[in-house]
Amino acid sequence: MISLLRIVAKLPIPTEWRLSWQRTLLDRAYAKDISAARKLKDREKVKSLEYDHRFEIDLHDEEEDAYLTKKLLSKARKLRVPVPHRYNEDKTESEHWYEGHYTGRWYLTTRSFSALREEIRREVKARHESRAQWVVWLSALTGVIGAATGFIALLLHKAS
Repeated sequence: MISLLRIVAKLPIPTEWRLSWQRTLLDRAYAKDISAARKLKDREKVKSLEYDHRFEIDLHDEEEDAYLTKKLLSKARKLRVPVPHRYNEDKTESEHWYEGHYTGRWYLTTRSFSALREEIRREVKARHESRAQWVVWLSALTGVIGAATGFIALLLHKAS
């Protein structure tokens, strides 16, 4: 199981796929081991495996949160959308971030992730709407140029 996880980690595939496959492999491997321990009625082994599984999944959750936070922050910074601060003005931790238990890195909370994603959508929509105004004027200009070209062609045809 560990070797398969290492292989998946090194595959040149999108990160979303890799993270999903790793979670599936972890769940399958631990489910198989826990089932075998239950058949043997070894409660200590079952408890130990369940604890290990929870630890691995929590670690994996932090890896997923790190990837998603990095991706969203990159998009927000590119669009110049304000990102919530980690600390409030009075130097207390913000409710927008949480510190990972295992890695010590900072990740956006679920609510803040959704709010930031919504802000990004609003900014993208506003940019599309501002560009849409240019499309109207460009279409009108193209029509005027086409009409003028047709009128000139008609005049030149009658003149010859």
